[in-house]
Amino acid sequence: MINSMKNSDYWKNKWLSLPQEPANNFAIRSYSLIKNKNLKALLDVGCGDGRDSLYFFKKGLKITAIDFSASGIEKLKSQSPHINCILGDIRKIKLQENSFNVIYAHLSLHYFDDKTTSKIFDNLYRALKKRGLIFVKCKSIDDALFGKGQKIAENMYKKGHTRHFFSKEYMSEKLKSFKIIRIRKTSSVYHNYKSAFIEAIATK
Repeated sequence: MINSMKNSDYWKNKWLSLPQEPANNFAIRSYSLIKNKNLKALLDVGCGDGRDSLYFFKKGLKITAIDFSASGIEKLKSQSPHINCILGDIRKIKLQENSFNVIYAHLSLHYFDDKTTSKIFDNLYRALKKRGLIFVKCKSIDDALFGKGQKIAENMYKKGHTRHFFSKEYMSEKLKSFKIIRIRKTSSVYHNYKSAFIEAIATK
């Protein structure tokens, strides 16, 4: 796996000293599309310190949160023992088929090579229930960091840690098994530089 150990080291203790922040705007916008639907079981893929998991939980959803950062999972467990927290690598976890109404992945699927990324999306497709929704947000090839650092593979660069930058076309290809509702470009200022993203919503 490309730089998997170094990436794991980067995230292992990332959340220990960081203050708890409010839910991401992507989570708030995602919830606005599910709040009036009977969709209760949500999988948060790469939950980090769990800020979005906590937000969804407080809205009444049943949450399963996965991350391979021990500090992130421990932080989330300490704040809500009612969330099903799983310390593990999304590349290796075998998710139960048709077990979630909603899958939410905020900036957690843009770290892997193409083959691995395809396997992850296939795994998520199997885990999503019929008529469920998946929300995905990834770094875009329009991002200021694109092209910086060591080139690992097509649209993959290592600067600090490895990032796989998505295009709208690439996101569409990864979601080919799903019924795509919308794919769009978004941007925001993050750490004093322009961050650019590809956001997608799809169903099964």
